[in-house]
Amino acid sequence: MKGQRRQHEAGDVFALQLGDASYRFGRIVNTGESGPQGRFPGGILAYLYDVPSVSQDPDLGLLTPDRLLMPPFFTMNWLWNKGYFRTVAHEVLASSHVLQRHCFYDAGDEGYVDETDKAIPERVEPCGWFALTNFEYFQHEVDEALAGRPVQGAYPRQK
Repeated sequence: MKGQRRQHEAGDVFALQLGDASYRFGRIVNTGESGPQGRFPGGILAYLYDVPSVSQDPDLGLLTPDRLLMPPFFTMNWLWNKGYFRTVAHEVLASSHVLQRHCFYDAGDEGYVDETDKAIPERVEPCGWFALTNFEYFQHEVDEALAGRPVQGAYPRQK
């Protein structure tokens, strides 16, 4: 897709075009203003949904946390700049759009944290990596999820 330079906001909905010309949609949940203290300056917390479409027009009512294709992830602006993602809609973020609790595996501490880098006592599904996602890894995760292999299986389990 054509690259897009813009200021992102929580509630922005973006499209990801797949190799078969279909689309999946994602939502920006946090743009870093209230995010991790210094770990990911400018980081964007986003979801990707298992809501296939032949057009870039999402049915916003289907973009709910129970329809995630993969665990939440952190990324940066460059995915929009390079045209991998394209913002196609905006919806004011409501509590029903967001998981009740975020969980990320922090490999440095070998434990689990929430989106603000605060330790949480146990793993909560879906659990992602507490790291910025590069596109190669992101593409691998999407391919695994679309192939029906559980993406969460790639993350270390609670000890």
